[in-house]
Amino acid sequence: MAQTNQVIENKTFGDKAKFLITAEDSNGELLKAELWCKPGGEGPPLHYHPVQSEYFEVVKGELSLICNGEKMVLKAGEKFTVKPNNAHKFWNEGSEDLIAVVELRPALKTEFFLETMYSLDVQGKTNKKGLPNTLQFAAILNEYYGELFIVGPPIPAQKIMAKVVGGFAKLIGYKGYIPFPKN
Repeated sequence: MAQTNQVIENKTFGDKAKFLITAEDSNGELLKAELWCKPGGEGPPLHYHPVQSEYFEVVKGELSLICNGEKMVLKAGEKFTVKPNNAHKFWNEGSEDLIAVVELRPALKTEFFLETMYSLDVQGKTNKKGLPNTLQFAAILNEYYGELFIVGPPIPAQKIMAKVVGGFAKLIGYKGYIPFPKN
């Protein structure tokens, strides 16, 4: 379980996050983290959250963001909130490190999802795009069913993958939550 002030790092995406407020701290209302992203850091794939809003506030550098097909670049001091069901992706195409504060409301299980994806990256169990093998990813989708969807594959296919394939993957030993290793 993520702890307040814990830092996790994903070398594939070129970012790290420090948990400032966890779901436990806020009774599930908020997940707040400080995000560092090196120049060229890709960030997550284009995705959306059906019930969560995601707030970004740039502290240093520039945050490139696509939201519903519209690209914007936020600079230090600028803020933007992605509303539920809005497809978005962020990355750092600037020449200096990006530091931003990110908030997700409600918190749901997002910190566990992040821990799992970053943990697999640290263990060398992801590909060049930061994704684990199909069965592992299906187990993760099963664990966080309905909290986020990737833009691209049809939603019914993602739901079947999460429920059926993910359920099978968990039965044969894949875990949906993998804690980030403590230093």
